[in-house]
Amino acid sequence: MTVIRLDGILDSTLREGEQTPTVYFTPEEKCRIAEMIYLTLGSRSVLEIGAPYSPEYTEGVEAVVKYFDERGYKALLASHCRTLRGDVDIAWKCGTRCITVFMAASDKHLLYKFDGLSYEAALNRIRDVIRYAKDIVGFDRVEYTLEDATSMPIERIIEVAKTAEEAGADVVKIPDTKGQTDPWSFYDIISKLVESISIPVDVHCHNDRGLAVANSIAALKAGARYVNVAVMGLGERCGIADMATLVENLETLYGVDTGVNFKMIPKLYRYVSAVTGIPIHPQHPIIGRFARIHKAGTHQKTVLRAPDAYETIDWSKYGLEREYEFGAMQSKELVNYILRGFDVSEDKKMEIVEEIRRRSMHLKRSLKMGEVWRIIEEKTGISMKTYEEYFDAIIFIKTKPSIDEESFLRMLREYLLELEMTWTTYEVTGLWDYILHLKNVGGGQQLDEITARIRRMPAVVDTSTSIVFEEYR
Repeated sequence: MTVIRLDGILDSTLREGEQTPTVYFTPEEKCRIAEMIYLTLGSRSVLEIGAPYSPEYTEGVEAVVKYFDERGYKALLASHCRTLRGDVDIAWKCGTRCITVFMAASDKHLLYKFDGLSYEAALNRIRDVIRYAKDIVGFDRVEYTLEDATSMPIERIIEVAKTAEEAGADVVKIPDTKGQTDPWSFYDIISKLVESISIPVDVHCHNDRGLAVANSIAALKAGARYVNVAVMGLGERCGIADMATLVENLETLYGVDTGVNFKMIPKLYRYVSAVTGIPIHPQHPIIGRFARIHKAGTHQKTVLRAPDAYETIDWSKYGLEREYEFGAMQSKELVNYILRGFDVSEDKKMEIVEEIRRRSMHLKRSLKMGEVWRIIEEKTGISMKTYEEYFDAIIFIKTKPSIDEESFLRMLREYLLELEMTWTTYEVTGLWDYILHLKNVGGGQQLDEITARIRRMPAVVDTSTSIVFEEYR
């Protein structure tokens, strides 16, 4: 097996991730996300925190730098810039001491993005800006990104990379900008490049064909020393390599010590999901809820006896637990498992199993734990009230006519983020001004606390709360 030598992970959630359609981070959200990523990936990581040359994003970059300085975090914070001296100056003024400058040298980009700029002129610009950033401005680390690299012949990739190296670049990044390559082709590109230059190679793989993680691993096996990731695989179009999926595979399949605090990952993903409004797909590897749910009866029976017969992930590493679906494929063994310690006849257990199956098919969904225990109580008289019942809820909100809408929504958003809730807010016409749809509320007490807190907000006149009993499709 090829040994992977990983010098570090570059997280691009706050730069590439913010290029995800519909995603916009406030400076405060950037600070918290950056801190969580740093505590997850550790001091070996590089955090690409934004593109400050765009005026709308300068404040966010400055906020993260200040936040990290105040807390004494020894993180390598990077700005993402075009290959222009003016962009380099802005990045320095923002306080970052690592910079990634990007410029394509492929024929189509030179023709259509740079209005027919010649290849030689592109090389001169790359050479000039890298020298300026490294030798004149004084950045600690200058990384050059050869945008659209996988559209170029290997000879040109090597020539551009050598130009960057000779100019003083510390790292050359090879992105699969369009997500168009495959692991074998990318391995070939990176292995030839690694043999041709002396500085480390970084890779940034897009997921347009679903190959970002595979391509990233192939590149590391070929000799790349850095790899780019984003929380939830966020990024332009289909995003880039997903953090959790990549680090899990590096550690488990290839024995790489990534230095990652795996127990931080679920909390980080929940927060980014809440901030972006993009739900974590239930079948997302590792982090998605379905990833650890067993539905088929034969699976349930087997996993209860030997989890690794159907599982390859150690959930405890993430502070997570496997789950089981109670539904039309219900196993008797799972009912036996939850009734351990109770004296229930085999006939009664089968009645419970059959009722779970019947009710699930009737409702066309799985049953919640509370519903399962109500069936058990109906069949046996056993009452169990210690389980956690999660439900959705809707809060109707009426506000004062003179409301500062932006301030109210920001206050509401910040409060729900503190709770790591998943929600959607709708502005509506009629008797109410807003409808707040809360997902997976942790019981009646939490709902009462949330409603009471909202009612105390200065802009709020009245609220009304409803629990969602059923969802129909």
